[in-house]
Amino acid sequence: MNIRKKYLITLISFFLIAFFIFPTTTFGAEGLVHCGNEGQEPCKFEDFFILIRNVLDYVLGTLTPLLALLWFGFAGYKMMLSQGNPSKFNEGKNMLLYGIIGIIVIFSAPIIIKSFLQLIEADDWVKFFFDD
Repeated sequence: MNIRKKYLITLISFFLIAFFIFPTTTFGAEGLVHCGNEGQEPCKFEDFFILIRNVLDYVLGTLTPLLALLWFGFAGYKMMLSQGNPSKFNEGKNMLLYGIIGIIVIFSAPIIIKSFLQLIEADDWVKFFFDD
């Protein structure tokens, strides 16, 4: 079996595994904002910020772990297929390191932003974006 077939089979396997590990239920799902549709009140300016919060919640809660899983899987795949080649093994190891750094940055960004908003005493913004 050539390397392209192995790569394709591995890639499809990762997507199938991720599909079953991170299922997203859409039955009865609410929209990104609760306005503007039939039977609802018209959208106001605050609804734009609700949209931003809902998108960020989706990115941090669903999309980031899924992409991290795929990234780490691909990095491990590169390390396994290095076949004793130190440069390819180091490339996979660096991918793991960069993935970990990325996860730390992505999940610490809201903490940094919340701290900054509290520092400048923007309590309304802190309550709006960080308190449920």
